Amino acid sequence: MQTKSPSNLKVIDVSHHQGSINWPKVKSDGVDGAFIKATEGKTGIDSKFSSNATGAILAGLKVGYYHYAHPENNPAEVEAANFVNKANGFAADFPHVLDVEGKADSLGAVKLTAWCVAWLKEVERLTGHSVMIYTGASFARSYLGKELSKWPLWIAHYGAAKPMENNIWSEWSVFQYADNVKVSGITGSVDMNVMEKAFYDKHTIKLPAPEPTPTENIKVIVDDKLTAYGRIIKGHVYLPICKLGEELGYVVDWNARAATPYINGKPITFYEAIDGLTYIGVRAVAELLGGTVSWNVEEKKVFFYK
Repeated sequence: MQTKSPSNLKVIDVSHHQGSINWPKVKSDGVDGAFIKATEGKTGIDSKFSSNATGAILAGLKVGYYHYAHPENNPAEVEAANFVNKANGFAADFPHVLDVEGKADSLGAVKLTAWCVAWLKEVERLTGHSVMIYTGASFARSYLGKELSKWPLWIAHYGAAKPMENNIWSEWSVFQYADNVKVSGITGSVDMNVMEKAFYDKHTIKLPAPEPTPTENIKVIVDDKLTAYGRIIKGHVYLPICKLGEELGYVVDWNARAATPYINGKPITFYEAIDGLTYIGVRAVAELLGGTVSWNVEEKKVFFYK
């Protein structure tokens, strides 16, 4: 886990506990973003969600929404539906957040991890929006499993400059280091976080849409979003691996000694290198990353879902 640094951005998280918030004053106090509680459990809706989301956006803050989970009481799909039904009507910059803590530990690590994976995948499926997980440093170490490592981490460890290590994540994207900070526009105290600038930029800077070329004219749709254009090689559809990795948040490397590309630490056997770019077949993507791929011949589109 990295230590927080001056390059990190200032982000708060709020709920009805903060009462009515003067969001322009929050913005003027140097706050760059806010995570806003949307829902809890099977049917709970935060009473200040709509006003907080609207106010923060109008004030020019970047926003994300979180769901406080009760895995000890409800199926993951039921709680995912509650969150999506409320949050889908509001624009979000940051990933949707699963907040797992408290009595959720009663499930034990194996069952709780499976519950979290199910919630995250269901929200991804229903919204087409990225997701992440929030938890405490000690909770992560004791009750969560490595199956969650593919999603970004928002970690809580109060009074520390560097959160406690765990066996799942080597770094955090958001770090909640205090729960008693004073911010203009908010009566009382509020949780304070730092966010890595690279993570902030990834989710707030809108890149131009990809354009087709004479050779790359197959639309690559990742989780319902046009990500890149692929090409036909030897009668099969191939995708540009770097663009695919960027969209999925996976690490793409090249091992010069083995002359082999890697994605998320896994070697790619079936690939083609053309004009300095590396391409991977759509079927190989599905087998390697565990996603699903389909091909629309008439529209020249490849659909990939994580």
